[in-house]
Amino acid sequence: MRTARGGTMMTTEKLYETDGMLSRFSAHVLSCKPHESGYAVILDRTAFFPEGGGQSADTGTIGGARVLDVQIQNGEILHFTNAPVSGEVPCALDFDVRFRKMQNHLGEHLLCGAIHRLYGFDNVGFHLGADYMTFDIDGALTPEQIAEVEKEANRAVFEDVPVRCWYPKKDELSELDYRAKSEKLGAAGAVRIVEAAGFDRCACCAPHLDRTGRVGCIKITDAVKYKGGMRFHALCGSDALADYGKKQDTLGALSRLLSAKEDSITEAVEARLAELVRAKQTVGTYRRALVEARLAALSYTEGSICLFEPLLDTNGLRELAAGGARKVAGIFAAFSGTEETGYDFVCASERLPLGQVKEAISVALDARCGGSDKMLFGHTSAGEAAIRQFFDEFPRISTHG
Repeated sequence: MRTARGGTMMTTEKLYETDGMLSRFSAHVLSCKPHESGYAVILDRTAFFPEGGGQSADTGTIGGARVLDVQIQNGEILHFTNAPVSGEVPCALDFDVRFRKMQNHLGEHLLCGAIHRLYGFDNVGFHLGADYMTFDIDGALTPEQIAEVEKEANRAVFEDVPVRCWYPKKDELSELDYRAKSEKLGAAGAVRIVEAAGFDRCACCAPHLDRTGRVGCIKITDAVKYKGGMRFHALCGSDALADYGKKQDTLGALSRLLSAKEDSITEAVEARLAELVRAKQTVGTYRRALVEARLAALSYTEGSICLFEPLLDTNGLRELAAGGARKVAGIFAAFSGTEETGYDFVCASERLPLGQVKEAISVALDARCGGSDKMLFGHTSAGEAAIRQFFDEFPRISTHG
């Protein structure tokens, strides 16, 4: 036990710095005080990692109390619990959660180490969430280079090299080649080094696995340009396996829907897209024919015309209204939809500024609409009878169709 007795600060031995695989330990409670979220506990030794360096705090139990959060405040490691504790207590981490974090964190080291070693770029950001991991670099890589980085990081896993965490002495540190040399020094000017033998050496405060083989598969899932460099999304170990399972389920579902083998899904989707393009072209041809036939059957009127065409989409309504505006002195209104789902509509006029009637239409038909003086687009929940009644009663408007 190492306790600072010269003042109010209490020093806690950081077991997580030397043994990231430690999941259970015993400790003596130095302090337990009420806190807004429960109790703030200081132990003489702890394997609970406090939030820092882009990684969230460990959780678990101290005695019979749940550890909800761990933070460093004023140089002291505070364990925030839901109940008071005292004396000598058994402590246990939620180690499945810790293990998942260590898989992803060491995987990030191996990826960033490969990027630095192969292409010279530095890691400038890292965040480990509950179900994702991101890191940023200060340069851009091609897809081919990203694939090479991923391959190199996984090679480190396959070789299952030891991982060492230690505080070098100042003279040793000055001779070491390691990433993140700009990392802030601790209170004693110490820098903790995490080394995956032969693959990466980096300054880091977090707990780590003892061997690279425990990381499991490393998979980069996305890489985008970000602040002059790139942001990567990656998954490691159990997270990568879970992601693979979800994607395998999706692939299987697509295979069944498309009646295609999994390795032929791309070709099947391309074929369906081509069919969709041809179908849209055919629909467009019939839509234009329908619009032309409907317009040809109309005679010019000094009033307005309101039509319901359930087979037309918004593009069809627009074409119908644009042509119909030449058939009226007032408004040509085209509607499509059902009583249950409501109606999409387009109103057009060549002589009446529609901005003057927009509010009246919105209020009377409980409609959302917008557009210009020449054409309005919108949706209404009013029924067909109410719509026709509105146009029947509106000044200068008569209905047909």
